[in-house]
Amino acid sequence: VGHVDETLSFLPVAKSGPRSFALMANDARAAKKLLEDAKAAGHGDVKMFIDKFWVDYDTGEEVAAVRTIDEVLGDVDVMNASAKAAAEVDAQVEILKSETGFADEEVVKIPFLHKEEMGGSIAYQPGMVNGIWLDQTHYAAPDPHGPVIDGKDLMKDAVEKAMTPLGVKVSWVEDWDTYHRNAGEVHCGSNVFRAIPSAKWWEAAR
Repeated sequence: VGHVDETLSFLPVAKSGPRSFALMANDARAAKKLLEDAKAAGHGDVKMFIDKFWVDYDTGEEVAAVRTIDEVLGDVDVMNASAKAAAEVDAQVEILKSETGFADEEVVKIPFLHKEEMGGSIAYQPGMVNGIWLDQTHYAAPDPHGPVIDGKDLMKDAVEKAMTPLGVKVSWVEDWDTYHRNAGEVHCGSNVFRAIPSAKWWEAAR
């Protein structure tokens, strides 16, 4: 792990501007705000990661992952790792904007928090940027197992709202045991067959 697709991914969109694609970028600040807003609305005791487990690699034992919104927001390590990750992703996005001419409105923000692991930073919630495009209008993303309020998972709802204007339907994939808790996500273990286009995609914005 440690690839570009942990924090960034490109998505095909109907060409209405200079490009036929947009940029998906992890937004840890947005994830934190979603939780803070839920807490402010009186939902601090709502749980996330229900029935999920981490693995203690020293002992091999499973450790319950379930936590409330209050507990996650109060986790100094997760909050610090997320703040650092947000700054790192900002820098990544700025490089792409500088080199390609991307505008802010072409960046789709995907909310999930981070944690420190093995000297680096990985997704604390399943990293929904690290999914896979099935076709022009369907995206398969890891199920974030976020807090459910009024029948909706906060993280899923935010991503679906961001994708809908682009004509994209999100399918949620269960990858917690097979990949997420092993520091990977959907794209780490899957791919699709595609026809090779005749157009030179790398010249699409020229």
